[in-house]
Amino acid sequence: MKTQSAEPPEKKGHICPPSNAKHPSDRWESLFVYGFICRFTQLRGKVEGLNSPMDFEEALLLPEANPIMTQILSRFVLNLRPGTRNLSSDVISSTVAALLQEYLKTPERTVFWDDTLKANVDPFADMPDGFFAADWDLKLKILRQLVELQLCHSPQIKAVIDRAWGIVHNKHKKIEASALPPPPGDPQSQEKLQLVPLGQDKDRKRYWVIDDSPRVYMSTNPWKITATFQTIASTRDEYIAIVEKVKEGAPAEPKPGERKSKLEIAHLALLKALQDRIEIIDSEIARIQRARRKIQQRNLLIASAELRETRTRRRTTRPDYAYMNNPQSDDEADEYTYQSQEQEDDDYDDQMDLDDAEEHTSRRGAAAGTRRSTRTSAANGNGKGAPDEWSDWRGERRSVRLGAPVDIQLDGPPPKRARTDDSAISGNSGDVSALSEKTGGNLKIKVNGAAAMKPTEMAVEAVAGKKKSKFWYYAVEPIAGPPISNGASLTSNDARPLLDGKQQDDGLSDGPQGGGGRYPSTTPSASASASASNADDTYEKSIGRGLSPTSSMDES
Repeated sequence: MKTQSAEPPEKKGHICPPSNAKHPSDRWESLFVYGFICRFTQLRGKVEGLNSPMDFEEALLLPEANPIMTQILSRFVLNLRPGTRNLSSDVISSTVAALLQEYLKTPERTVFWDDTLKANVDPFADMPDGFFAADWDLKLKILRQLVELQLCHSPQIKAVIDRAWGIVHNKHKKIEASALPPPPGDPQSQEKLQLVPLGQDKDRKRYWVIDDSPRVYMSTNPWKITATFQTIASTRDEYIAIVEKVKEGAPAEPKPGERKSKLEIAHLALLKALQDRIEIIDSEIARIQRARRKIQQRNLLIASAELRETRTRRRTTRPDYAYMNNPQSDDEADEYTYQSQEQEDDDYDDQMDLDDAEEHTSRRGAAAGTRRSTRTSAANGNGKGAPDEWSDWRGERRSVRLGAPVDIQLDGPPPKRARTDDSAISGNSGDVSALSEKTGGNLKIKVNGAAAMKPTEMAVEAVAGKKKSKFWYYAVEPIAGPPISNGASLTSNDARPLLDGKQQDDGLSDGPQGGGGRYPSTTPSASASASASNADDTYEKSIGRGLSPTSSMDES
């Protein structure tokens, strides 16, 4: 009877010892993830602040959400699941967790494989605060797993790889001829997509570079489990020091007839490659500095915009409304002190009076006054006004509609066009001295316009039988006729009232006069001049008594 043979032990996969790195720069996963970003995405240079491996590592160390890491995760998710919308910084963690759960359910081994459970373990089960709050080591493992999933399952990434290596699928189908592989200088060519070391020295140590930055990695044989990985240069000074160190360890020139070993040749090739990158590194450093200065300037503008006040505030100095007649410097401005509303209104009005007085003085001379509105004082109603509200007026032109008395106005309304021959003659023959003539009723006599008095007329305050008013007076004109004895009275036809500044005709305008005219002539005849003196004496007596002639007149 055959004995049952024991089951062969299960073969274990290649397990690397855990890394004791204290910083992401000493982990090969950082080089792997950043290399994928540079070769298969457009994030480098387009994402603000992502210009070098150092920027990637700084974003990985941040315990809160940041734009760099959010954009990286969003790009990885879109490569695996096109059309995803929940990509903002507040929901990107849950989106990544849901995406990983789909692939972790498969029997394919991932970074989170558990040998005891024979299944993948969800890393987000122990992260209640999400991706950004996790340790940098766990975040780096998640990024590495996302990169591996893209290389295996993303149609877009696989198409780029197939085209670079010249792989054509379904050759038996009649399809259009595929494009040839890109040339070596193309970013998606096979030479550019491969991640190979820059060279190795005579001690078999590999030197790795990922972009044009001064960052240099060094590792031992990567095919061994005991391989080490570390960063040896991150700045230009450190890079120059590495170049000098490699140059010092370069092998000496062989003797005649001797050949160099492969390690010596590789060492010299490494030295040449490092030296050739110095100018490229200088250009890259200058580009990064320009990009950072641009970001700093924009941040300064944002900070200044936050400090700048957008709403208007009350000025701490009194506003000056002077028209630059007597300009003052800013140093002479008074400091603001609290004033009540009534006191502030009074000070404001006083200041306006002084400013307007200076302006009108330059325009009109000594006769000009200040301009002041009474609507403000009437609206306040503080009861501080003087008994005579027009006492402060200096006689400047003011609208009658606002209540200005007639005696304080400088000029009347503009002269109107003459409508009759008499009014045209009287308007041109006016005497300026007549402005000061007033009747007993304190009425102002017109010398211009259609309602102006003629040279042959006289002003009478009242006429017997006529209505007396303070808004008009009567202009009478003697008519040539038989001599009038003393004490005789005028007829009603000799007087014509001027109502509201307009001339109204009585019996003089009803019938034709001498010469066939409708209106009487303003030029007195010889007989009229003889009787005018007697009529003047009669009117002077009546005006002197303040009453009209005592003779009775017919009412018109």
